[in-house]
Amino acid sequence: MKKRIILILLVILLVIPQHVYASNRQVAVTLPTFTVTLNGLQFDNTYAQFPLLVYRDITYFPMTYYKANLLNLYSNWTVENGLVIAKDDPERAKPFVRDATVSNRNSRTQTARVVDAPVTVNGTAIDNQNEPFPLLIFRDVTYFPLTWRFAVDEFGWHYTFCSEAGLDIRADNFFYIGEIFVPYGDEAAMFLGPTETHFIRGDLRISLRTYASKGWMGPVGQNLTIINRDIELQPNGWFGYFQDQVPFFTIRDGFIHTTYYSQFDDGGLPNVHNVRINIATGQILR
Repeated sequence: MKKRIILILLVILLVIPQHVYASNRQVAVTLPTFTVTLNGLQFDNTYAQFPLLVYRDITYFPMTYYKANLLNLYSNWTVENGLVIAKDDPERAKPFVRDATVSNRNSRTQTARVVDAPVTVNGTAIDNQNEPFPLLIFRDVTYFPLTWRFAVDEFGWHYTFCSEAGLDIRADNFFYIGEIFVPYGDEAAMFLGPTETHFIRGDLRISLRTYASKGWMGPVGQNLTIINRDIELQPNGWFGYFQDQVPFFTIRDGFIHTTYYSQFDDGGLPNVHNVRINIATGQILR
């Protein structure tokens, strides 16, 4: 009788597909020792809740909601479909907030596990058990390997790596960062910063940062930067302040549309005008 039970168990084990009992397969990963820059923002993995990881000499990217937004990806998770990832519209403005930090320094060596739940990328299901560099789970977040297949072919990213500058990933995108306003008087508002809006398309990058001088003495000027094919323009003025919504500018017909602050009037309210700035020349037009 015992021999029969053992034989039945052996048959069951042979029939069950491997991916069923490989779902908890754990792998050793490490934190990168190089600098990581994502769309112009540097990231420190030391205390990051979801740091980038390295597995088998390949860097792995955490697919959190905000990091997906930062690099122009749409992400969604449901019980029925699992994780769905797709390229987003680079002209649609998206919020970005840095992920939370942990109180204790991240250990150089960590443990992740291989994903066994459904994952779809740009409409195609991923057969993760047969991937040469499988998707991983770390702290309940799915991590993607930055292979050419995913980073370039699927996500459309541009990335470079060298020992001095580290890993640099760029994606065409329109995103904004930070808080917006706190009340200041009955009608005016005071900005809480820094707040940023970034537009990236090919060789063009437009960055607008709103912040105050030390001691809250007022807005800091020349806060709009246009870099177009390595030529940098910085129009003279105070842009994007005292708006009640983000992003702080839009792009239409070769112009940046935003606000220009000049000074406070006699009633203590800011003089704010709508302006457009020529992307090619930096000229400001009311």
